[in-house]
Amino acid sequence: MNNHPLDQLDAHVPDNDSSNTTQPPLRKRDKFRKFFGIPKSLAKVKTKSSTQSLDSQDPSHQSTRSFGASQVDDSWDNLLPIAQTEDLLRSVIFPENVAKPAVKTSLPGLQERIERTEQLLYCNILLHQDSVISSDSTKDSTKVAEIVALGPILQREPYRKLLSSFIADFDDSLILDVNLLQGLVQLVQSASPGYLVSDDLIKVLSLLRTHLEDTHQHSSEHLCHLTLAVSMIFDIMADHKVKDLDRVIEHEPLSAVLSGLRDSSDPYLMYQACYAFQALQYVPDDETVLQAVLRHSTGVVDGLIKIISVLKLDLGSVLEGLEKLQEVAVSAIGVAATVYDGVRSLRESGRGVLESLKEGFGSGQKRPWYPAIRAAYAFVQAGQLKDLKQLIYEAPCRQDPLFQWGICQLLGEIAVDTVWAVAIRQQAIDLLGHLYKEDQEWGHDKNVKAWMLTIVGTLGSSPDEAVNNRAVALFQKLDLDNTPRTQRPYPLRSHLPIPESSLILDKVQKIPYLEYELYKLRMRRLDDAKLSIYISPMAKANLQAQDNEVFPLMEKMQEFLTSGRQVMLILGDSGAGKSTFNKHLEHRLWTEYKRGGPIPLFINLPALERPVKDLMGEQLREHNFSEEQIQELKQHRQFIVICDGYDESQLTVNIHNSNSFNTSGQWSVKLVISCRSQYLGQDYCDRFLPHGGGHYNRPGVNLFQEAVITPFSAEQIKDYVEQYVPLEPRTWRTEDYMNKLTTIPNLIDLVKNPFLLSLALEALPGVVEDKQDLSTIKITRAQLYDTFVEHWSNVNKRRLQSNTLSMADRIIFDELLDMGFVSKSIEYSTRLALAIFEKQEGNPIVQYVHEKTSWKARFFGQDAEARILRDSSPLTRTGNLHRFLHRSMLEYFLSRAIFDPSKRQDHDESTQQTDSALSDDQLIDTDGPLFTRNLLIEPSVVQFLSDRVKQVTWFKRHLLAVVELSKSDAQASQAAANAITILIRAGVRFNGVDLRGIRIPGADLTGGQFGSAQLQDADLTCVNLSKAWIRQADLSRARMDGTRFGELPYLEDLEEVQSCAFSPDGKFLAAGLGNGNISIYNTATWTRIQVFQGHKDRVTSLAYSPNSQQLLSGSWDRTARLWNSETGSTDFILQGHSNTVDAVAFSSTGQQVATASPDKSMRLWDARTGAAVFVLTNSAGRVTSIAYSPDGNTIAAGWDEMIRIFDTLTGLLVLESCKGADRIMCLAYSHDGQRIATGSFNGRLQLWESAAITPRPGWTWTAHAYFITSIAFSPDDRWIASSSRDHTVKLWDSRSGLLISSFVSHMDCVNCVRFSPSGPYIASASDDKTLRLWDVNSSSLGLDSHDLLDEQLCATYSPDGRQLITGSRQRPMRQFNVDSGNVDFVFPDHLHNTDCIAFSPDGLQIAIGGFAQEVTLWSVESRAVSFVLRGHTSHVRSAAFSPCGRWLASGGDDCSVRLWNTRSGEAGRVLISHSGWVQSVVFSPDGCRIVSGCGFGHIQLWDVSAGELKADKTVRYGYRMNVVAYKPNCFQVASCHGDGTIILWDDDQQLQGFRYIVEQDQECYKFAFSSCGQWVATTHDTSVRLWRLPSPDQDQKTLPLQDQEALPLQDQDCVSVFEGFTGDVRDIVWRPNKLEFATASEEGSIRAWRVVEDSNGPGRVSIRLLWSSGPAVLAASGAVLNDTIGLSAINRKLLEQRGATGSSLAN
Repeated sequence: MNNHPLDQLDAHVPDNDSSNTTQPPLRKRDKFRKFFGIPKSLAKVKTKSSTQSLDSQDPSHQSTRSFGASQVDDSWDNLLPIAQTEDLLRSVIFPENVAKPAVKTSLPGLQERIERTEQLLYCNILLHQDSVISSDSTKDSTKVAEIVALGPILQREPYRKLLSSFIADFDDSLILDVNLLQGLVQLVQSASPGYLVSDDLIKVLSLLRTHLEDTHQHSSEHLCHLTLAVSMIFDIMADHKVKDLDRVIEHEPLSAVLSGLRDSSDPYLMYQACYAFQALQYVPDDETVLQAVLRHSTGVVDGLIKIISVLKLDLGSVLEGLEKLQEVAVSAIGVAATVYDGVRSLRESGRGVLESLKEGFGSGQKRPWYPAIRAAYAFVQAGQLKDLKQLIYEAPCRQDPLFQWGICQLLGEIAVDTVWAVAIRQQAIDLLGHLYKEDQEWGHDKNVKAWMLTIVGTLGSSPDEAVNNRAVALFQKLDLDNTPRTQRPYPLRSHLPIPESSLILDKVQKIPYLEYELYKLRMRRLDDAKLSIYISPMAKANLQAQDNEVFPLMEKMQEFLTSGRQVMLILGDSGAGKSTFNKHLEHRLWTEYKRGGPIPLFINLPALERPVKDLMGEQLREHNFSEEQIQELKQHRQFIVICDGYDESQLTVNIHNSNSFNTSGQWSVKLVISCRSQYLGQDYCDRFLPHGGGHYNRPGVNLFQEAVITPFSAEQIKDYVEQYVPLEPRTWRTEDYMNKLTTIPNLIDLVKNPFLLSLALEALPGVVEDKQDLSTIKITRAQLYDTFVEHWSNVNKRRLQSNTLSMADRIIFDELLDMGFVSKSIEYSTRLALAIFEKQEGNPIVQYVHEKTSWKARFFGQDAEARILRDSSPLTRTGNLHRFLHRSMLEYFLSRAIFDPSKRQDHDESTQQTDSALSDDQLIDTDGPLFTRNLLIEPSVVQFLSDRVKQVTWFKRHLLAVVELSKSDAQASQAAANAITILIRAGVRFNGVDLRGIRIPGADLTGGQFGSAQLQDADLTCVNLSKAWIRQADLSRARMDGTRFGELPYLEDLEEVQSCAFSPDGKFLAAGLGNGNISIYNTATWTRIQVFQGHKDRVTSLAYSPNSQQLLSGSWDRTARLWNSETGSTDFILQGHSNTVDAVAFSSTGQQVATASPDKSMRLWDARTGAAVFVLTNSAGRVTSIAYSPDGNTIAAGWDEMIRIFDTLTGLLVLESCKGADRIMCLAYSHDGQRIATGSFNGRLQLWESAAITPRPGWTWTAHAYFITSIAFSPDDRWIASSSRDHTVKLWDSRSGLLISSFVSHMDCVNCVRFSPSGPYIASASDDKTLRLWDVNSSSLGLDSHDLLDEQLCATYSPDGRQLITGSRQRPMRQFNVDSGNVDFVFPDHLHNTDCIAFSPDGLQIAIGGFAQEVTLWSVESRAVSFVLRGHTSHVRSAAFSPCGRWLASGGDDCSVRLWNTRSGEAGRVLISHSGWVQSVVFSPDGCRIVSGCGFGHIQLWDVSAGELKADKTVRYGYRMNVVAYKPNCFQVASCHGDGTIILWDDDQQLQGFRYIVEQDQECYKFAFSSCGQWVATTHDTSVRLWRLPSPDQDQKTLPLQDQEALPLQDQDCVSVFEGFTGDVRDIVWRPNKLEFATASEEGSIRAWRVVEDSNGPGRVSIRLLWSSGPAVLAASGAVLNDTIGLSAINRKLLEQRGATGSSLAN
């Protein structure tokens, strides 16, 4: 029978001739074959010889060989015989998979134009988006072909416009345009992911259906084209998973149309109809779930189609899927076998297939040949020709005529497609010939045979000679016999050909050459800016913003780029990721670049010679732009200029202003600049602020923006590691790296710096090798660089060992190996870094252009050794520019020029020097940078070297030796200044050290500790001693010209100082006192010259008139006064407020004043008459502060949580801020009127843009621990000063929020802060009855950390005296090394707010109590919590272990004492009898009793075993402190009761007898006995006293206590007093078996002290500082100033106020 292709639109039925023949039951495989009409066995097709030709061809093809011609390619037999073995066939035809086919062309050369459409494809970015989308785009067939070729590379928006244009034109066409139809389909096929939406495909399909329904209008060829288009659209819809195709509107009509083509006499049309019908089955319509279930094969087929749709096909998966599909199809026969005849009848009766689906007969509709053809096409599209060949020969459905028809068509399309290589196209013809002639299973259907001949005939008419010849030769070899042929050849092409000439190119040719140059620049920069790892950085608005106040830097950058601002400054530490972000930003901007848009321009500032005046021109010339092009860009284009490395270029000028950016006729620029924070000084914003225009051309603050890159978070670190691990083969996984980073102490904090993280990841495997306990490893920044550099050198050594080197290079390399390649490589980099600093002052970019006589030739010349070492060093090269990988790498190698860690390996401070042959002096290179350079200007180098000091003992010794050398050698003064600065940064303390005669001019000793140091005859010229500890130091005869201390002498008054104000002329300073008086000081002499009297209560606020002739004051007596500042008389008393007057202000006009009060009102007064002008009230809340605008037109008020601004002429509210979450306590206008600064109740400082329609909040950060009392701008708006109840004054950079300095000398609340208008001073007023004056010029940027004041609450020594554990209010507990003062361990974060700490007697447990209402037992060995003891209902204030360590007693604010089992954590007895807070508990030495003391003066004695109260005594009732302790080595209880007395009780179990051992006039908070029992230390607010008790023989201890005659110690018996604390001393503890004790203070300090016998007299002792941790403060009590040289009078007065003694010589 004839196997008609259209039969497969319906189920196959048996041959009529065999209907009456009895046959055995069908096997499963036979059922399958019979179902698809495949004979069980086939007769072998015999080869026949024939010269019969096809029907005559079109005579118009004169350039091609006709099949009837006698000329045949004689080389055919030599090339590929038709008869060949299967193995030979498989090896010659499609022998391998090839690259995906693509249009091939060459780009135009340099300075050449685009000449061909193929080149246009590569340069489509130059096209206007509407260039290819015009009204006549689809009217010309050539233009259609060109547009379709460009479609795949268009961006989404122009692509969709183009597609819409095609659809509209196709819809409007009355006569089918085949080119337009094929172009539309090809355009849809080439869509990039995400470009198409389902509606597009449904719309196209609807148009095709409409055309198909009008079959009477179309020729057979048109019908074929339409059916082919429908098939392709169905394929795309299946791949795009288009759903819900309307059954009635689209699905059913299409099925009917396709079924209607069954009677066509054209087999090509029948095949396309079958294919389209099959494709339709894979586009789900809106059928129900039940109907979908009836499709048995859906899951298998859809899964196979899904596999086919991926780009990289797996042949095995495809074949396996087809095999399973066959099995499903065979099994489907068993389900629907009874309906075969019915379906046949259905077709013959004219009923559509859709009706059969509705009746449940759809189970057999999806056929295997369709997915097989889809797979074949997918293999071709991917270039997998070898897989295609195997699919053809192994597909289970290969005998299906429709599969064969489709494969033949595909091979024909390959042969005619010019995108394939000629050899591949010829092999496609060969394969057709083999299938026709040799394959026994191929072509049993006569239509397939006819189709194959038609294809070969069409190829024989090809204008391509290579294809033509091959097809003609094949045709001559085939035995045509009587094989039928199709009536006409259809065009074998799957896409429109690219035209030779380009219509669109005419538009492109008009584009100026400049765009081509930009395009080439874009391509280069996109390639250069690629990053292997990129983590999007987070940033904060300023350095003082909290860590949780961060934002994505890119978001802030995008805001900047779309705003009217002109300069964006990116700050960050070295290695924070500034350059990485800049490169990513450039890459992103170039990626998004559109013709005519802003041009991104990345500039490495150190690489330019003249960035100050010709920044843009110089960079563009580097990119090969001509002068004409540069001028064109300057006049017509906008740039986004990214300037990287401002600090590395060592610039100090404002490059925005020096280049006249954004001015008339100049470059239009948005400028992004990155710079290290360490490089900038206090006034750095002046280097970046653009001119704001106007008559005075003031800085445009509103044109400037900045952000500070923050350290990596834990999530960012993990993301970085996850990107890092896959870059190279590694044995460690992400989890391994993260485990090491978090386990090694302090490492996770160190690697929050991205560059250090990259170094750490390279170094970690080597660092932890053979290490068992990672918690003992200590890693510094310098160590990370060491390990990275060594790793880098080793990698390059191995690379060179494996490379093929020339003979000469091999000899040099072998010599380097003998000498130690790694050390020689590091030595090369060290010498280069030193040369860069010596020859070009640290400019990191080295430009080398074959300068044989230059110093650069030694490093970058052609010498083989230099070349090998250079290529193995951590350097990068761009053209002739060389630099280290990072600026910090250059600084690291300079530090190695000073300290070479490879010389000695003793990294432990306990390691002894082993090389006795090498003396200290021999290791000092007097020609090295330590001696020749001022390292104070290179803070990173100082940091590297300070790391070395912390780890390497001998380096510390050598630096000390340099300092010592300066005593005898004046030439060593620079080196000594460098050395001691490094030592101070490393935390080295010089307490008690002999430094007589040292020469250290210019050294920075900020925060250094020199207690009791001998500094006689030292050269301290221009040394910075800000916040230095020089208590008891001897400075006799020291040269102190220009020495700075960071502050001026304070002004002391008799009352608390509530407010202060400088007169505008700078001559006077007024101070408002707590008793209502106002003191007036002359600023020239800092002496009090007047006292204004009149107020009845404290003066809360002061303000001078602009001419300094009037002084305005506000008071708690509910009045304000206007004073004549010369006479001190009262001009006016301003009355009207019903509450205190808390704030006053003077208008800049001098004609109006304002007052504010908690009575919820602000009043404006006429300064000339004292009359009230306006009363401004609001019931919303109190007015806390006020400030006039600089022009006097408005006044701002802090009204509870918001700012309100009023017009001073009308009294009307003109502006109001949003309501904040915190009460505003103070505010101030900047002098330019652009900003308002506010301080809040919770210690936060915030900046507001006052020029906005509504005051717009800006930067905000937590500045103080308690509420901010006052705030002020400096006269030039550069700085902001703030004061607080936390006893501190802080100085901030007003534009960046950077903390410049903290001043902590006040001993009580600071109420007011003001800037001097005539000098670099700040005045602060405090409840400690002083006005303090601070020198802001002595403040060093970055030396003060922004750690908020953290009250230290308690401390205790370990039993062996090696550790000191401390607890504080806000931060976790810390463990100090008692000898060095270094922090060895920081406890977990939850262990803060700690009031008591106790060690177990064996030192293995620590009890911790505090505000959490629980006691934590901590295991010292495991460093983990053992038990949490819960039971107290309030604050736990005291804890003590029993002598055996088994029991723990704790006392708290719940008035109870509780016992706990320390081994099990179980609760024991609860001792309740106190009527107040239990502040102290202690066990007796035998552990049988507990003594406890409470705040109401009670002392109670308890029996531990019985839990009974044995004694209850009340002493000094009413004092807040009541501390008890056992006197060491006896059973006597001592108690301190807050009044200053210490009582010693006789422990007879009744507390009957007692005596006073200390009686003093000052209140006492804590006391402690030394281990020997001879010494008692007591704390008194901000001082410590030391007492020596009588010795045992003097004590007459054997007598009853009441009979002993020893008198109690009085105030005069105190052996030493120290009063240098600025906050209350909360705890004092003695070190076991040492005359050393530690103090914990509310000022935030932990200090260790030693008691030393004083040589000035018998029995006298002094207290010397061992070390201090916490805020640095200038301490000079006991310092000796005899005959100092050059010490200014003001500095001498300052030191004398701090307790220094002695006189100075004149200069």
